[in-house]
Amino acid sequence: MITIAEFEPLLNQPFKIQFSDQDLVLELSEVKRSGKPYKEGAREPFSLLFNADASRGILRQGNYHLENKEMGKQSMFLVPVGVDENICQYEAIYN
Repeated sequence: MITIAEFEPLLNQPFKIQFSDQDLVLELSEVKRSGKPYKEGAREPFSLLFNADASRGILRQGNYHLENKEMGKQSMFLVPVGVDENICQYEAIYN
């Protein structure tokens, strides 16, 4: 089970999504606690916020395989939550 403790030391580190034409690099910009576990022994809910270069376009909401040098490969459900002319933000929520 993935926990917030695994992501806290990875703040500001790159995570890569591989596509057939080129990779997209996302930077982990926020690791945030989201409340208390729904029952004893359950994972503490948390969210992750990633920033990416907006010039690459916006990814659709969905499952992606992200790779980080420290953590290895992880599958995450990412949702685009903000965009401006420079940065597109994506959020992953773990309940």
